[in-house]
Amino acid sequence: MTGTNLIVFRDRAEQRRGPELLHSLQHAIDHLSGCSRENVLEALLLAGEFECVLEDNHSPARRSAAAITEGFADLLMGVREIALAEIANHVKTIAEQPVPEMVHISPPEGFSYYALHPEDFAEACGELADRRSVAVIGIRSIGTTLSAVVAAAFRQRGVPVARITVRPTEHPYDRAVHLRASETAWVEQQRESGSTFLVVDEGPGLSGSSFLATAEALVDAGVASANIILMGTREADPCKLCAPNAAERWRRFRWKKVRSTILRRFSQFTNVSGGEWRRELFGTGTAWPASWPEMERLKFLSPDRRFLFKFDGLGRFGSEVRHRAEVLYRAGYIPSLEGSRDGMTAYRFVPGKALTDSDLSRPFLETMAEYCAFRRSEFPCAENMNGSLDQMLRFNFSQEFGRDPKGSERILQPTSATIVDGRMQPHEWIAGDRGEIFKIDACTHGDDHFFPGPTDIAWDLAGIIVEWRLPPDAREFLLSAFHKRSGVDMTERIDAFTLAYTVFRLAFYKMALGGTQVEAEKPRLRSAYDYYRRSAWELFQKLGAKCT
Repeated sequence: MTGTNLIVFRDRAEQRRGPELLHSLQHAIDHLSGCSRENVLEALLLAGEFECVLEDNHSPARRSAAAITEGFADLLMGVREIALAEIANHVKTIAEQPVPEMVHISPPEGFSYYALHPEDFAEACGELADRRSVAVIGIRSIGTTLSAVVAAAFRQRGVPVARITVRPTEHPYDRAVHLRASETAWVEQQRESGSTFLVVDEGPGLSGSSFLATAEALVDAGVASANIILMGTREADPCKLCAPNAAERWRRFRWKKVRSTILRRFSQFTNVSGGEWRRELFGTGTAWPASWPEMERLKFLSPDRRFLFKFDGLGRFGSEVRHRAEVLYRAGYIPSLEGSRDGMTAYRFVPGKALTDSDLSRPFLETMAEYCAFRRSEFPCAENMNGSLDQMLRFNFSQEFGRDPKGSERILQPTSATIVDGRMQPHEWIAGDRGEIFKIDACTHGDDHFFPGPTDIAWDLAGIIVEWRLPPDAREFLLSAFHKRSGVDMTERIDAFTLAYTVFRLAFYKMALGGTQVEAEKPRLRSAYDYYRRSAWELFQKLGAKCT
């Protein structure tokens, strides 16, 4: 195989107006309705995002923003009954100072996709409660919120604590942290008071370099490496980290892995994450579709098999997903929602049969065309993809085949951006015991950290064509049925989207093949990769003069 450094993740950074973020935070504060736990959590996440923005922009109001984040962290942890008026005063202070007009923000992945709950970090502090004092350093972005909760956890235990956040820079595999003069002075003050230094972030990722850069900046400022603890969410194998000289550097510091409170909460449920859903859907006598286990969302089947609990996201991230789910449920496309907590949504579990290629019929093609038209109408999105689909297609194709499929840039720009489904494989449709057909896994993939992101609904139509292996007459029928329901003719666009869809899939499974640690999954991933690679090359040749 050629190199596996292909593009499958998309950049979810977005431009937002600073005053708009401040308004969202104010709105969350105004609607705290008795300080319910879920509302406090949502306000905490908004406060952490806003603090991160002001810190990145060196705003004079950043200390007030930090006080707001810490106030909500204290509320969540039950440290003190902080008056909302106190938080409101900090918001007022911020509003009286210049707020950056336009800012870049990225959704914190752990809160959006990976079932990370801030309280996971709070619980991990219990084993460190004997410290004389603690200096917490959060690594922005998500470390902003996590560090505030860690600080609150130490306050809850009566341990003196102080907190700052830092932003690593440079290459993702070789980060650097440059402490400002005020931060260096803070480190010196904490060192002289005998504090233990606790570096907090999600991860480590592939390189571990954000943790390493932060810890080494502390060492450069005079802190003994033995007095530095790194706290994150994953087991760290120093030999597998790809930062320069990672193993030797990592072993200088102590590592503390937090445990998942959500996993503990669902310990009596059947964990169907990491591809285990196939055991419930197909059993052991049927070939399973490929899965990238490490990238799947957390999900559990209740002991009575009535509900499937799935992590849809915390705060505003989960709210957006659940809104789409409510719309699709009311239209009859997905099973009902039965409530949510801590980002986990309960969906009614539908016993039944996953569809296969053999279930394809003209009536079902009409159903899928209607579904695509419905999504285009109900889930429009103002996000501009700025040619990123074309960039993904051309880079991945050239890496894989040494050719450049030119001419797709204009076509792949969405005429009407939509939160697409992104999962149109046959097994994503379930025939229930009563004859009804439901779309499953319909709410998250169109706006997660993988491609395509919000784009033309042609992506889902292309998905149907590729995944159901439609012959020409069925393909024509699908596009005609969609045209009748939406008024949109996809004839001139569908080939480019079909090629982009197929190339993304081959890249996804190739990256999964190199990235998974589950050996039993690799033959399925290899088979999927081979299929999409073969399909991509055949389509490229078919397009002929359209590609050079």
